[in-house]
Amino acid sequence: MSTLICSFDGLHDNRVLRYCADFEAHTLYMDTQTEAGEKVSVRFAGLLAHWFENVIQDNILFGMDEITVDGFFQQYKDLLGGTISYGFPACCSIEELRKRMEREHIRVFVIDSSLGLCGFVLAQEVELQCP
Repeated sequence: MSTLICSFDGLHDNRVLRYCADFEAHTLYMDTQTEAGEKVSVRFAGLLAHWFENVIQDNILFGMDEITVDGFFQQYKDLLGGTISYGFPACCSIEELRKRMEREHIRVFVIDSSLGLCGFVLAQEVELQCP
């Protein structure tokens, strides 16, 4: 059974210039740059949580995929098992998190790395802005 919903073109081999989470507005912005120097901005709205690791000065993305909620719980089972009791991501139990994601229509966006930053974003919507 495939957990992939869709892949987002336009981010492969992009360098991450900056990212910023606005917790009050429930948004996360990420500005990237292609090898040709064009800017591509990613805006996540309805942000519930995000988790990034291996963040370095020169992060290069491999790409971004949207996966199913079931796929998320399967892929990040170990991480969630260690963090859910500390309130990450924003719930006290796996079942509560699953219900909240369903109720609020939270989608799962997985960011893969060629170098550095990788992880996931839990949000209601995503928008890529290319020139």
